[in-house]
Amino acid sequence: MLTLTSFLLILGAIAYFTFVALMIRGLTKASIPEPTNELPEVAVIIAARNEAKTIPALLDDLLVQNYQGNFTCIIADDRSTDDTWSIIHKFSKAHPQFTAIRIIEESSEMTGKKNALTQCIKNTTASILLETDADCRVGPGWISSMVNQFDAETGIVVGFSSVRGKRLFAIYQALDFMGIMMTNAGMMYYGKAWSGSGQNLAFRREHFTAIGGFTGDPEQTIGDDFYLVQKISRLKNIRAKFSWALGSFVTTSPAATLLGFYKQRKRWASDSRGLHKKDPLFFTFLASAFTLNVAILLQLVLLNISTGFLVVLGMKFLIESIVVFMGLKKIQRLPHIWVFLIWFLAQPVYIPIMGISGLVGKVDWK
Repeated sequence: MLTLTSFLLILGAIAYFTFVALMIRGLTKASIPEPTNELPEVAVIIAARNEAKTIPALLDDLLVQNYQGNFTCIIADDRSTDDTWSIIHKFSKAHPQFTAIRIIEESSEMTGKKNALTQCIKNTTASILLETDADCRVGPGWISSMVNQFDAETGIVVGFSSVRGKRLFAIYQALDFMGIMMTNAGMMYYGKAWSGSGQNLAFRREHFTAIGGFTGDPEQTIGDDFYLVQKISRLKNIRAKFSWALGSFVTTSPAATLLGFYKQRKRWASDSRGLHKKDPLFFTFLASAFTLNVAILLQLVLLNISTGFLVVLGMKFLIESIVVFMGLKKIQRLPHIWVFLIWFLAQPVYIPIMGISGLVGKVDWK
């Protein structure tokens, strides 16, 4: 007789394995476009809150960009209680390409980060907007590499972002984050733009206006990155694109503590609230991953180690190792493949915890 846990295991495995197989096919079709001669005006927009320790390095990175067109950098300090404002204000005085905006009061229309980014956009007329976070690092070719992804049909570009650091916890976070990136990249081949990261996004100003900015849909409570990718990619004759150009890659600081990691992932997982209505296919994928991992955990707790269970576990190990191998190869970090085993073993506990945590409680961007 088929038990409930066995049924969940089979159901989750069929759906999840189908999605991952499609993603792998999409990833094999990834390509890097040829350089173009177009040099549109660009504005880099950054929302910062209590980033005094990290933002100086990013400012220095932006100062040495090799983009041949006109570009400016606009940083909005969202009610920081440290020296963030002093740092960006002083930097903007020394470098006219940089503009510092200070936000004193909380917006009644938008969450903190969305409001900060909106204030940045209001202070530029650039046709292409690049978004990154204040704790990120970018290479000298970041702007030019991201801008190069645009063609007539491209409305938004999702750039690759990774966690930097050589310690085990940092490498684990990098591998976990890469899995999210690979999911998005693989499905974009089929025209399904599920999500992205505000650490590395580029989009056209006209399309931001077309979706009504961050107030275009009052019922949307999801993050700025998720919102932009979902809304812009659904405009008529417009599509999202994922950038695999090495020069477009961005790195970010790892969470320093397990609690910090949990809070960050909970914030990301909260984007799934109401997703069954907004994007049923994406919700089905997330539900399949959740169901499969819950079933694996239950089978282990109940010591129901059947042949079927071992087959499913082996197949999961195989397909996920393929995705991780492809990702690490693309970002030139294959020596980190050994961390995959730790990541794989943690999934049956990690996925259920984060899946449930993302649906309950209040979530703040900082």
